[in-house]
Amino acid sequence: LQLSWFGVSGILLRHGNDAVMVDPFFTRPEGLLPMLGNRRIAPDEQRVRDALGRAGIQRLDAVMVSHSHFDHALDAGLVARLTGAQLIGSESTANIGRGAGLPESLIHVVRSGETVHAGPFDIRFFRSHHAGATGGRPKGDIRQPLIPPARYADYRQGGTWSIHIAHPAGSMLHHGSAGFVPGALEGVHADAVGLGIALIDDLPAYLEEVVDRSRARHVYALHWDDFTRPLDQPLRPFPIGVDVEAFFADMARLRPQLRVRVLPLATPANLCGTDSCVIRRDVVE
Repeated sequence: LQLSWFGVSGILLRHGNDAVMVDPFFTRPEGLLPMLGNRRIAPDEQRVRDALGRAGIQRLDAVMVSHSHFDHALDAGLVARLTGAQLIGSESTANIGRGAGLPESLIHVVRSGETVHAGPFDIRFFRSHHAGATGGRPKGDIRQPLIPPARYADYRQGGTWSIHIAHPAGSMLHHGSAGFVPGALEGVHADAVGLGIALIDDLPAYLEEVVDRSRARHVYALHWDDFTRPLDQPLRPFPIGVDVEAFFADMARLRPQLRVRVLPLATPANLCGTDSCVIRRDVVE
């Protein structure tokens, strides 16, 4: 089972011809000022097609969205439509898909703890909280099909999820935003965790609630890069709310037994590195 990272919290899990993506975001509208000015944005279909082509992605079993802010969901409906994937997420995510022209037959609105089957993947969503003192503005829901171009703030959070993805070859917990619901992941185990590291408020509590509960041995840092720069420019940390070096230093001190990594952009890696996956397909023991 191979994992690839595409910036922010966008990941691809692939095993042979079976593949799913979480939070695909290839358009990356440029500049901080347009975002602060709440200008109109839209998926850039050519950028999306080019990125999918470079990654060799022609078909996906599912596209999942952890929450519906633009940096997680702007391209999700388009990616699902181009790859024939099922779009899985909140009602807000569903309305992004509808705005992208995705048929209802390819849209699945999740309930917490429900298992969704997508090819050989078993997928479960668990309620979480957005990182940061504001709780993730803009809050609220997208209540009707969101037809682009739309303003940055039209991409409302729509609730935040932690997503468990299981395959016969291994499992991963995708936790794209650094908030949590205490106890929500009790008994939810995975071989690896994709861990959002922006706007972490209380790292020890965050690790206990997300990483320790999963019993994962591998942690992949997500959501650290400056998403106002296109993917063809060198990646750099977001200038606010992210300290990558401090995160790795803290992890070495607090969890020295774990393997913690940042993946190179769009470069497949074995989910469990050189180790064997425990293969925790059943979410709850």
